[in-house]
Amino acid sequence: MAAVSPAAAGIHNTSMETFFDVAGIADWRGFHPGGYRISVDNGVISGLTSHASGGRWGDCIALPGLVQTHLHLGQTLFRGMAEGRTLLPWLKERIWPLEASHDEDTLASSVILSLKELFSAGCTGLLDMGVLRHSRVTVDILRRAGARALCGNSLMDTGPPCYTADLGWLMEESAAVAAACGDTVGYVYTPRFALSCSPGIWEWMAGLPPGTPRTTHASESTAEMEHPLLASAGGNVKYLHEMGFTGASTLLAHCVHLQEGEAEILRSTGTTVVHCPWANLRLGSGIADVPALAASGVRVTVACDGAACNNRLDLAGDVRLAMGTASVKASPSSVDSTSWFHSVTEGAARALGWHDVGRLDVGWRADLVLLRPSPVERDELPEAEDPLRYLLELPWPERTVLTMIDGLVVYEEKDFPSLPPLPMELRKTRKTVLERALTLETRV
Repeated sequence: MAAVSPAAAGIHNTSMETFFDVAGIADWRGFHPGGYRISVDNGVISGLTSHASGGRWGDCIALPGLVQTHLHLGQTLFRGMAEGRTLLPWLKERIWPLEASHDEDTLASSVILSLKELFSAGCTGLLDMGVLRHSRVTVDILRRAGARALCGNSLMDTGPPCYTADLGWLMEESAAVAAACGDTVGYVYTPRFALSCSPGIWEWMAGLPPGTPRTTHASESTAEMEHPLLASAGGNVKYLHEMGFTGASTLLAHCVHLQEGEAEILRSTGTTVVHCPWANLRLGSGIADVPALAASGVRVTVACDGAACNNRLDLAGDVRLAMGTASVKASPSSVDSTSWFHSVTEGAARALGWHDVGRLDVGWRADLVLLRPSPVERDELPEAEDPLRYLLELPWPERTVLTMIDGLVVYEEKDFPSLPPLPMELRKTRKTVLERALTLETRV
């Protein structure tokens, strides 16, 4: 898929000043009802003042956009194709062959489908784990779409030949993908997980400059934890820590099956845990103990993972599930709504290295969402005991009417002005990838 300049893709000049008059504003610091005017200039919130609400957005609530810290954009095309399996069979029998079957056009289709779903559900920031090959296509579409993102390419040199590559090739491909990044899209190193990476990959990761964004999957399933490599290390996090893969710029997805002392490693190193509750339940992996992690001082964010193990990319929906499962792990008050809201806005942005994203305030980037509550919801909200939780639990895909990233409107009432069309008809694309995958040899 050929690269297209932002102007040719329909991205408009973001230096023009604009404003929204809304019925209320909210971020993790609280909900503020009443009329407000939000002014945006050159991609930054330039004004936030009391003002009579009215006009097109006068019945809307403005919030910072949600930030997804763990996604697989290349898996959205596989929705519904990998069911009834736990993690390791799910990967070996379905996901790795499907990912290996991508060409540039099928991957482009998956990424565009993902962004439509994400933008229309209020997502303004994301981290994509990437696929083994063709990740420059993902970067190109993210840049054309005006997305704020970190994008990687899956690093695997251990596993089925159809979906692994030698270390030298992986290093060259990573350099090429990183060089393709720019604008609001940066690069992140994404080794798949401990069992698919040789010591050489971890040595490479440990030698990266301090502050380099890195992420992997960790402690996700019991079968993974029983592997001799991790059992002999005393746990997955302990193994990664020994390999030098912890730190303030490192995110570990899942962390469902932590061993004794591993929460302290996460806390002391500043490593972020990414909680993916729908994926963990769907694959039978378990429930991460977020209340215990939060009480230990570990930074926790929430994400959807991939559509192939979630069937949705609705982050507010995952937060709703996360709040419910936390009540089972501890109590309904163990993690408050402020913490949950922070975990998918400013806290998630900081975990990705973005320090002026995730809050509605003057001088912060204009990454924002307008939700239009139903008439019943507008009547209920003023008496809600916990308005932040009430707002988080709204059906965001049905209530989001506008999404803006860095001052650029990327979604407006069913329209996606910055996204290109799908390069192939969707049903044909899915059938093509599935037929290819079924012919691949997946034995190691």
